[in-house]
Amino acid sequence: MSEETFCHFHEDIPTRLSCVSCGKSICPKCMIEAAVGFKCPDCTRASKSHIEEITPRNYVIGGLSGLIIGTGAGYIWYQLSVYGILISLAVAYAVGFCVSKAISYSIGNKIGLKIQVFAGIITFISLMYNPIVILSFMTTGVFPSFFLILAAMSMWCSSCIIKLLALVIAVWAAVRHFRI
Repeated sequence: MSEETFCHFHEDIPTRLSCVSCGKSICPKCMIEAAVGFKCPDCTRASKSHIEEITPRNYVIGGLSGLIIGTGAGYIWYQLSVYGILISLAVAYAVGFCVSKAISYSIGNKIGLKIQVFAGIITFISLMYNPIVILSFMTTGVFPSFFLILAAMSMWCSSCIIKLLALVIAVWAAVRHFRI
C-alpha cells in the first residue's frame, strides 16, 4: 500500500493517488481519467494534440473567413427564406455548413469544443445580424439609427417559429460539421 501524501494542487487534502505521467500526488478533485490510470491537470493540458491547440491568430483568421462566407450565405438565406419553410430550413443548414467549412479550412482543420462554439456564434451573427442586410437598411434610410436596425432584425428573426428553427438548424449544422 502506498504511503499517504498531500495533493500537489490542494495542499490540505491527503491522498494516495499519483499522476501516471509525472508522479505528482493528486486528489479526487483534480484527477482526470486517462486511458490508463489518472493524470494531473498539468499533464492533461500538456497532452493536447496539435490539432486541438487553437491560437488567437486562428480565431481571427477563422472568424474573418467564417464571417465573410456566413455574410454572403446569410444574405442568400434572407432573400430565399420568403419562398417557403423547406427552402428556408435547407438554406439555413447550408449556411451553417459553409461557415463551419470556411473556418475549418482556414485554420488547418483544427478541432475542439471551443472552435465549435465559435463557429456557432459566427453562424448566429451571419443569420441574425447579417452585415449586408444592416448595410442595406442603413443606406436606404428605412431606420434612423443602427440600434433600431438591430432591434428590427431581432424582432424579424424571432417573430416566426420557422426563422427561429432555421437559426437553430444553422447553428447546429455549424457545430456538427467539426470533427471531434
